[in-house]
Amino acid sequence: MNIPRAQLLIVALALAAAVAGFVVARGMLPAPPAAQPELHSATLLNAPRPLPDFSLLDQHGEVIGPEVFTGDWQLVFFGFTNCPDICPMTLHTLTAVRAKLASQGRQQPGVVFVSVDPERDAPAQLADYLAYFDTSIVGITGDQEGIAKFARDMGVAVFMGAEDDHGHYNVDHSTAVFLVDPAGRLSALFRMPHEVDVMADEFTRIVETRVEARG
Repeated sequence: MNIPRAQLLIVALALAAAVAGFVVARGMLPAPPAAQPELHSATLLNAPRPLPDFSLLDQHGEVIGPEVFTGDWQLVFFGFTNCPDICPMTLHTLTAVRAKLASQGRQQPGVVFVSVDPERDAPAQLADYLAYFDTSIVGITGDQEGIAKFARDMGVAVFMGAEDDHGHYNVDHSTAVFLVDPAGRLSALFRMPHEVDVMADEFTRIVETRVEARG
């Protein structure tokens, strides 16, 4: 049976419109997520998360807020200066990570240390303690309520131990190291054990992944 030319034209136009609509629809779909790097120590967030607001003190007694986390990548660790083992070991590791990356000519993160024991960690105490590791480390302390809120908002568990007969006490806290991007957003976290070579390598791969995703 012969089909009139007018009807064929209508069918052809309908098919063309359908194909065009499909192409436009595909163009409006979100791009597929960038391939995630294979990580062993770090957990990369699918979408960076803004940090909570706060107003505390640095180790020089100056008021400090979320702006401290902007401009550069930062490795952030919560601890206290009377910590007998985990805190000094972790700070040593983080400074070694920076040194390794510097020796390789690669981008280095800053380091921020947040005290979870502000009663004992006044700014001067914090400054003396951090100077043993790296004078570029930014220390954060303040009042007990402000520190407790910031730690809680960051998902950091803190438990103050009971005082002994000499007034000494311990503070149990999370051992994760947070990675904050230059926009001041939580981008990843590193789990224990913290190893220099692994952290340096995975930090670089995370930064490269985020740069590629923005591109």
